Amino acid sequence: MNPNTPKENIPLLSDYPFDMDLVAGRTLIEKDNYLDYIINRPQGMKGYIINLTTRGRGAIFDGEKTFLADKGDLLLFSPQTIHHYCREPAYYSWYHQWIYFRPRTFWIDWLRWSSTENGIGRLSIQDKEEYQAILDLFVKIENLSKANDIFAKDTTMCFLELLLIKCAKFDPKNLEHKSHNSLDLRIDTVCNLILNDLQQNHKIDYFAKKVNLSTSRLTHLFSEQLGMSLTQWRDNQRMENAKKLLYTSDISIMSIAKQLGFDDQFYFSKVFKKYCGTSPSRFRHSR
Repeated sequence: MNPNTPKENIPLLSDYPFDMDLVAGRTLIEKDNYLDYIINRPQGMKGYIINLTTRGRGAIFDGEKTFLADKGDLLLFSPQTIHHYCREPAYYSWYHQWIYFRPRTFWIDWLRWSSTENGIGRLSIQDKEEYQAILDLFVKIENLSKANDIFAKDTTMCFLELLLIKCAKFDPKNLEHKSHNSLDLRIDTVCNLILNDLQQNHKIDYFAKKVNLSTSRLTHLFSEQLGMSLTQWRDNQRMENAKKLLYTSDISIMSIAKQLGFDDQFYFSKVFKKYCGTSPSRFRHSR
């Protein structure tokens, strides 16, 4: 390893322990650089890794089992799945974005890709706009995962949830109903607007204007795509952030409520109990 290699690159090396809930980065392999070697983890890993090739070509496994990863190809390594991959020797480079994560329980259905090779899920994004949208999410997750911010982890997980939903829509088992099942870019935009400013209590017509939809159309489309109303989805994200603040800080419950867009502490407590099964004060005392 080059002694001048920045510490942020340490997760790219084969002996990195990956003992966190989420780690994200990019691997820029070029012929004969310090990353140009075979990754071999015969026991796999404890969590999942999702990988997007952005340049060059990668070779997964060897011999008769070999398959290739080109620009726009997504790979999903499940826990305990063998990792054996490298730059395809005929190509000068293999660049790929990656995210290691331990999923939330309700994500599992999105991680059951129907197209697999030796336990590795495979999808290919051919559309340029869709590819760019997927890449933008990878980059956003990478940047957020390195941020020193009390909300960073939960916000990162929210964007990862969006990424997994978008990927699931490209699964061959869903392509027959793609016109109904693809995550609409307008819904993606609305989710990003919410996540970027959870404190704001914008009404549905605010978001509808942002994506050039009527209020009724956005309401229907959001529920159809994500299985819940916009307000419910926003409250879900707020409650995840509230749990972290309650668990890791001594900020008053009233202040937490205000930070997350609730002017009324009692209403905040009511919503928290609905989503988490207990009151904010009891949740804090259980830490």
